[in-house]
Amino acid sequence: MQEKIKFIHSADLHLDSPFKGMSTLPDSLYQQLKASTFTALDNLVQLAIDESVDFVLIVGDLFDQSLRSVYAEMQFLLACEKLAEAKIPVYLSYGNHDYLKARTRTLNYPDNLHVFESDEVECKVFVKNGRPLVGIHGFSYLEQAVLGNKATEYEPIDGVPYQIGMLHGSTGQADDHDHYAPFQLGDLRGKNIDYWALGHIHKREILGTEPAIVYPGNTQGRSSKEFGEKGCYLVELDQADTKLTFKPLHQIQFEQVTIDLKSCNDLDQLYEQVTDALTRFTQQKVIVYLTLINATPQMAQNYHQGELDEMIELYNEQQEDQRDWTWVQSVKLEQERDSVESLLKLRDPFIQQLLEQFEQIDWEEAANDLWRHRHAKRFLPELTEAEKAEIIEEAKELALYQLIGLSNDEN
Repeated sequence: MQEKIKFIHSADLHLDSPFKGMSTLPDSLYQQLKASTFTALDNLVQLAIDESVDFVLIVGDLFDQSLRSVYAEMQFLLACEKLAEAKIPVYLSYGNHDYLKARTRTLNYPDNLHVFESDEVECKVFVKNGRPLVGIHGFSYLEQAVLGNKATEYEPIDGVPYQIGMLHGSTGQADDHDHYAPFQLGDLRGKNIDYWALGHIHKREILGTEPAIVYPGNTQGRSSKEFGEKGCYLVELDQADTKLTFKPLHQIQFEQVTIDLKSCNDLDQLYEQVTDALTRFTQQKVIVYLTLINATPQMAQNYHQGELDEMIELYNEQQEDQRDWTWVQSVKLEQERDSVESLLKLRDPFIQQLLEQFEQIDWEEAANDLWRHRHAKRFLPELTEAEKAEIIEEAKELALYQLIGLSNDEN
């Protein structure tokens, strides 16, 4: 029986991520957040050593930007050196964020780092106890975008028991990321590859089991779009089975929390509900995006008058100096207003015209000055169409509140 192999499958470390849109955090928490991608790297290295893995895979987007900082490169150099001392090789491919063509410097990395330096699929052979054991196939992005199907280029080699494919790309069904190096699952299943190590999609997902086709997700969440635990997979592979164990690596966790306010009328009662809902995040560092549903008219009034923001500010002040903390980054109130709006459109021509104007907003024109400002644009994240629609909806709700209050009375 062939010897079992054990390795770490990681991707999308995004070292030195700027965390756009998060600079409103208190400075002490923001500095922890900025350092979190490097902490995740340290955790990955320690996991590899503790588990005595055969090798580590990093499948694209090691760095967040093509023009990576000296600090980020030095941190990765030190990580490779620590793994070299433990005799653990690292196999690295570059993705759309850290593509080859924009690379400006090369440090003297130790010999345990094996980089896929071509945009053509090539194979590197992992040797153990003097004999070839694994053919590791991969490529790096030369340009920022790879639009062709690279899966067709993967071919197993003779003379090694195991074949692994490293592929930074997306399936045809992926909607949350750019469709780079697109592939269909049938493309991968049709190859004689034992394990497909994917990258690019930040959501952890197992797309197939025979063979294993796996996205580990990124190692550290960067916004409310990337909530929950983040890390890598510890993979144990033999000729008969593939064992996958998810290992958290993140330093700070993003979470979305929903609280039902159908029986809540007082701010002190709401404060208690918020506190109770967030107690599950003990012994962690968590940034929370809070959604309040089924709000009573009184609670909705508190929300629009800014009183809920003051209450959250008090909660956050108590978290700021803690070793482990839960920080509420935003609060959103969801209300059912469709029936009210329909009546208003019928009975009030002014309201009708106002609501129609909201439906005709040209986002690019409205936000152009801010998003293209030479200073502000460095701190503003790109917004999805869903996020733009949500901002418009919140503005509409605030305008209605200012005009008619929060009563559901049709008058």
